[in-house]
Amino acid sequence: MSSTTLEVSVVPQFTVANAQTAVAQVNRWLHQQVGTALHAASATFDPITFYWHVPVELAYGATGPLGQVGDVYLHAATGQFAGHPEAQLFERRAEALAAAHGIA
Repeated sequence: MSSTTLEVSVVPQFTVANAQTAVAQVNRWLHQQVGTALHAASATFDPITFYWHVPVELAYGATGPLGQVGDVYLHAATGQFAGHPEAQLFERRAEALAAAHGIA
C-alpha cells in the first residue's frame, strides 16, 4: 500500500482587505449610530490579532479635527467589531471634547 502526503496551505480570506475598506465600514456605523461629526480617517492592520485598529475623531467643518474620542477594532476576516462599540459612549466623549473647545 502506498501513502500520499498532501500539503495544504491555509490562507485566511479577508472580508476587510485594506485600510480604506476598514475606514468606510467604521464610518458607515458611526454616521448611522452617532452622527456625521465623528469619523474615522485611518486604519492600521495588526497581523498578529488580525484586527484593524481604527481611531475615531471628532471634527467639524468650521474647526477641523478636534481630537480622538475612541477606537474601534474590526476583524479583517469576519468584518465584525471587537466587543460592542457603544454609540452613547462616543457621543458623551464627543460632547465633552467639543465643550472643552468652547463648542456647545
